[in-house]
Amino acid sequence: MATDQHTQRHERSTDSTNDGTPAADHAHVPALIAEEYTLRFAGLTDGDAEAVPGNDERSPDAWCGDDSVTALEQAVAVLPRASSGELWATNEFVETDGTVDITAIESAHGLDTDALERTAGRSLDELAAQTDAEPIVPVDDHQDIVDRRRKALCALGYDVRFRWQIASNRYSIINPQEAYQPIITALRGRGETGTFGWLSYRDWGGMLKLFVVCPSLRQVVCPPEEVVDIDDEEDDIDALGAGRVREAEAPDSDDDLVVYGGFETGYDFRGTQTLWAKPILYFPDSETVVPDTGQRYTRRHYGQATNADHERANDRVPISEWWASIYDDVETRLVDVDETLRRARAITYDFEVLPFSATDCYRYWGIADTYATVAAERATSLAVPTSRPTVFNLQLSLLIALLDEYTGSWASNTYQEYIETAGELLQKPAMMIQLAVQEHDRQVKDQRDRVLPDGQQTLSDALEDIVEIPGIEVDAERALTDQQAQRLTDRIQRTLTEVGP
Repeated sequence: MATDQHTQRHERSTDSTNDGTPAADHAHVPALIAEEYTLRFAGLTDGDAEAVPGNDERSPDAWCGDDSVTALEQAVAVLPRASSGELWATNEFVETDGTVDITAIESAHGLDTDALERTAGRSLDELAAQTDAEPIVPVDDHQDIVDRRRKALCALGYDVRFRWQIASNRYSIINPQEAYQPIITALRGRGETGTFGWLSYRDWGGMLKLFVVCPSLRQVVCPPEEVVDIDDEEDDIDALGAGRVREAEAPDSDDDLVVYGGFETGYDFRGTQTLWAKPILYFPDSETVVPDTGQRYTRRHYGQATNADHERANDRVPISEWWASIYDDVETRLVDVDETLRRARAITYDFEVLPFSATDCYRYWGIADTYATVAAERATSLAVPTSRPTVFNLQLSLLIALLDEYTGSWASNTYQEYIETAGELLQKPAMMIQLAVQEHDRQVKDQRDRVLPDGQQTLSDALEDIVEIPGIEVDAERALTDQQAQRLTDRIQRTLTEVGP
């Protein structure tokens, strides 16, 4: 999921020893002090890298964009080695020599010092004389998260943050390096030595997104053997298909489509208490990722996540087994990919009939103008005819627009929201169609300009609920499950009966 533009602004890989000290042959200082950082990897450990699938399979060093190939093990070593830190508070009512500032206490807003003295039976001066006050006091009921490597850089004058979320004393930190190293063991056990992907962090490692693509989880989606024309207007499914999708002259086609399974994982030390992971789909021809709708795995920061014996004793799955189960879930979910992609390639938006443009459609989904315009231009230029892009075309064009135009951090919430919107287009096409039409109807002033039928004001993902929307066409029953196809046939039959000859 990277372009030459992004490669130019990625820093080089970084390795480290167990104590967080940079190894001599990978001591790239920018990786240790960059506020935002993206790093690609290929292979689990040194020597595991294989050709990365894509347009004419590229070499691992070309994928990593570095003089040497970075393996997943090395990429994980870039992350903070978080540990518990003591939390201290400054008491501004105590001087550096331990003297209590009575005048300052008497002026504290909302503090009735007269009532305090009466209740205590002593004056403020007497109370102060009895205490052993300190200007810096420990906060025993909370702890913070510290990365000693960045703490050391701070001491050397670098403007880096080495502290993240302040949490309760029940909070047990999952060290990122220790949490992600078991991925290597789990994937090697499944024969996935050629795994590749990238990690992207913000806030000096306080927030991470890690994408892992598994070449063994490969699925080829073939076009339907037979196309059933519902509207008697088209003979083929309009689909973007495989091939060099970056080329503007590439037409919509119904060629085989290659997709790989994988997973995305991350953490956020700045406000959440979980390590999470979820399945993704990776399209090698366009280098784009779509979040899948599989199970979202989470692991809260308690217990001893990296201590297998401790976790088993407390009825929790050791983290190495946790990663293996995520891989198995991704492998299982690929069975459904064929149907999902066929459906996305069989539903067409006709922007000559719809009362809004492709750009407006993206805006209705919450996409900023910059990316909406680029995505719309691409989607329509590749459609045949240009006014009728498929759902698959629309979602892939959005992903490529983000890939080429987005200049912020890939770990940002905004980028993640855009990627998830593309995922919803693929996984819930009917609901997203209704969402766009509903937003159009909300913005129009004249009631007669509304499009969504009165009986469809509630969003659903049933394909039979979109066949009556002018400008939306479902071109092939073979894109549906048997049950969906039967319901759609019944719906069309009822519509024809109501209209009459």
